[in-house]
Amino acid sequence: MRARLVGGLLAAALSAGCATAQSNGTTGRTGSATAEAAPPAPACEQLPEDLVPAGADALPPLTLPCLGPGADVALDRLTGRPTLVNLWATWCGPCREEMPLLQEAYARHREQVRFLGVDVQDDPDAARWFLAEHDIDYPHAVDADGALLRELGIRGLPVTLALDADGRVVERVVGQLTSAELQRLIDDLVRSSDGA
Repeated sequence: MRARLVGGLLAAALSAGCATAQSNGTTGRTGSATAEAAPPAPACEQLPEDLVPAGADALPPLTLPCLGPGADVALDRLTGRPTLVNLWATWCGPCREEMPLLQEAYARHREQVRFLGVDVQDDPDAARWFLAEHDIDYPHAVDADGALLRELGIRGLPVTLALDADGRVVERVVGQLTSAELQRLIDDLVRSSDGA
């Protein structure tokens, strides 16, 4: 009886998203493959100097290291154009499932919307391997201790944040995105930028 209850609770937790209390995992690389040097991750761009004014709709003033080459990512400098921020980890099944949707959207809208992945409480090499194996080429930062999730008051992954061109959070989605939800977020961001 207890095993069935635990199994049911685990299934419910997995269907709702991934809790950050899980241990770090990998994308399935074992043996000698893990000894190979991880491929480079996409480079992070130099962000504008303009700061997002502090407020309830601003991201916390955290600076996260880039997973690839490039400057560290100051979350309070995500200004100048709309931004889609996706918090994820390789140990999170729903995160892995939605990543191809994000890559497709990035390929279509990269000139209009900045995309930033934030790899949370994960093995950076596992993240680099995952991005390379799935041809993900938008920039990613590393949140090794989950500081951004804590500041946002969210306990699980994935999380997607839509920021307007002033860097203010205009929408957040907790849980796995559908293609339609992602397209609506992007359409809203593009529309708000065109109307500005």
